[in-house]
Amino acid sequence: MGKIKVLDLHTANKIAAGEVVERPAAAVKELIENALDAAATHIDIQITGGGLEMIRVVDNGSGMAPEDAVLALERHATSKIMTAEDISTVLTMGFRGEALPSIAAVSRFRLVTRRQEDFLGTEIVIEGGKLVKQQEAGSPAGTEVKVEDLFFNTPARRKFMKSAGAETARITDTVQRLALARPDVAFHFSVDEKTKLVTSGNGQLEDAAGQVLGLQNLRQMLPLAWEGSLVTLHGFVSKPALCRANRNLQYIFVNKRPIRSPLISDAVQTAYHTLLPRNRFPAVIIYLEINPEDVDVNVHPTKREVRFSRERDLYRQILAGVKSALSNASLIKEIQDNWRPAQKETAANLSLHDYGLPPQPAPAFKPTTVIFDRTPQTYPGDPAIQPAAKPTPVPATSPETSHQANASRHFPALHVLGQYLRTYILAQSEEDDLYLIDQHAAHERVLYDLLKKDLSTGELPVQEIIPQTYELDAQSAAVLEESLKLFTDLGLNFETFGNNTFILRSVPMFYKTPLKQEELQDLLEQAKTEKKINLFEKTMQMMSCKAAIKANQTLELPEMTALLRNLAQTTQPYTCPHGRPTVMVLNKETIAKNFGRI
Repeated sequence: MGKIKVLDLHTANKIAAGEVVERPAAAVKELIENALDAAATHIDIQITGGGLEMIRVVDNGSGMAPEDAVLALERHATSKIMTAEDISTVLTMGFRGEALPSIAAVSRFRLVTRRQEDFLGTEIVIEGGKLVKQQEAGSPAGTEVKVEDLFFNTPARRKFMKSAGAETARITDTVQRLALARPDVAFHFSVDEKTKLVTSGNGQLEDAAGQVLGLQNLRQMLPLAWEGSLVTLHGFVSKPALCRANRNLQYIFVNKRPIRSPLISDAVQTAYHTLLPRNRFPAVIIYLEINPEDVDVNVHPTKREVRFSRERDLYRQILAGVKSALSNASLIKEIQDNWRPAQKETAANLSLHDYGLPPQPAPAFKPTTVIFDRTPQTYPGDPAIQPAAKPTPVPATSPETSHQANASRHFPALHVLGQYLRTYILAQSEEDDLYLIDQHAAHERVLYDLLKKDLSTGELPVQEIIPQTYELDAQSAAVLEESLKLFTDLGLNFETFGNNTFILRSVPMFYKTPLKQEELQDLLEQAKTEKKINLFEKTMQMMSCKAAIKANQTLELPEMTALLRNLAQTTQPYTCPHGRPTVMVLNKETIAKNFGRI
C-alpha cells in the first residue's frame, strides 16, 4: 500500500488557513481588505485579548446576497478575477477567496451581511470550519464579521502566539497602514473597548497621517511629489530629526496596497546618506503609482511583499524622488515649544564671547569675505603635522549642483553672537531666531565636502609626514593589502613592510594629527565584519571627523563667521557626514512663550 494519501477537506482547510491567517493581525488585515474591496466608506474594528479572544470588523460596504455569502465561505471563490490572466492586472486588495474560509476554519465565526436593496440580510455561523447556522437576519446594509477564540482548534499554533500586548501591537500596525492606504475611508479602531485610532475619511492624507504619526511628528514631515518615467511618487518624508532605530515608521504603498519592500527601503535610506546616524531610519509615507503589469503582488501568501520587473530603474527613480523632497526644504532641527531652560543655565555660566558687540541695538547683518583656510594652522591649540610647504588658501566652494543650491537657499544667513561651552556657536538669523551650531559637526561637514570636491577633480593636496608604522593582525593586514589603492586615492599612502606591518608616508593636507593605530584598526575591522560597508566612504568620514575642530576649543569671531558661511555652501549643511545634526533653531515665538511674553 502506498504511503502518500490525499488529506481530507477539513485537514486541508486547516493547513490552508495557516498560510493566510498566521496570526490575529493577518485575520484583521484580510477582513479590512474585504471591506475596502466592498467599497466601504466607514470601517469599525474592535479587538480584545490581542485578537485571540475577539475580532469584530463592521463596514458599510455593498454587502452580499444570500447565495454570495455562502459562496464566499468556499475555498477559491472570488468576485475579483475570472481567468488566470486577470491576476497580473487586479487592483483590488485581495482576490484569492481564501480569507473567510481560512479564518472560519480556525475560529468561532459569525458573518452578517445585507445589500442595500435587500429587506433582510444573511447570518452564517461556523465553528472550526463546520456550518452551525444559516438564516435570514435583520442588519444594516454592509457586512459584520465577528471572530472569536481564534486558533481554538489548532492549539499548536495558538501556543506560539506572542503576548496579548505584542499581538495588539501587530494589529495596530496593520490597521494604521490600511488607514493610511485609504485616507478616503473613515476608520475607527478600539482595543479592549478603548479607542486607539480614528480617521475622518475626508481623503486628506495630512489628516490621516496626523492621526497615525501624531501631530508633533507630522510637523517634521516634508511633502513628496515626484514623477518619473516608471513611477509617480507622492506622500511625505521626514526631516532627519525624525528617525528611529527600526523601520516601524516607514509606510510604503504600491497602487494603494501597503507593502514591505527591501528595494524601496534601501533606496529611501540611500537618499538620506550622511543625513542620519548609522542604524537610524527615517519616517516616510510613500505612495507609488506604477503600471500593474510592472509589479507582481503575489510572491507572498499574505501579499506583504511584491516584486518589480524593472528594479534598477525603480530604485533610481525612488532615490531621485526622495532626494528632491529633501533638497527642497530646510532640514534644520527645531527645538520644540516644550523646551525649558535647565535650572543651572543662568546668565552667570553662559560663557559668551561677545567680542565687544553692543547688546542693543542688534548689529546689522553685513556680508563678510572671511574664508575657511584649509591650512593645518587654521585653528589654535591643535597639534599639527607640518606640511612640506604651506598650501595656497582655497576659497569656499560655490554651489555646483541644484541639490547644493537648494541647500544653500534654505540655510539662513546667520550673525554670530558668541560661543557657548567652547563647543557651540550661538547665532541669530535675519528673522531674529536663535541658532545653535555644533562647531565640530559643522566643520566636519565642510571638510567632507571639500574632500569630495578635491577627489572629483583629482586635486587633493597631499603632504609627506614622518613615517608612521602600524602592526596589524593577519586579517586586518589582508584587508589593508587589498585596499592600498583605495587609501592612496584618499591621500593615505601606505607601504607594506613585511610581517603584517605597514608604513604610512603621507596624508591629505588638511590633516593635523597623526592617524592612530586604533582608528585604522576600527576601519579595517568594519570592513571585515560588515559585508556592505563602503570602506572608501567610511574612510572619508573618519578623515573629516579627525581633522575637524573639536569640542572645548575656543574660536575667534572671524573663525566662527567663516565656518557658518562655508557650512551654508555645503551639499547638506544640516548634518555631519555621520548624520548628527550640525544646527538647531529656537524660534523667537518659542522663546517668548517660555518667558511668558505671549
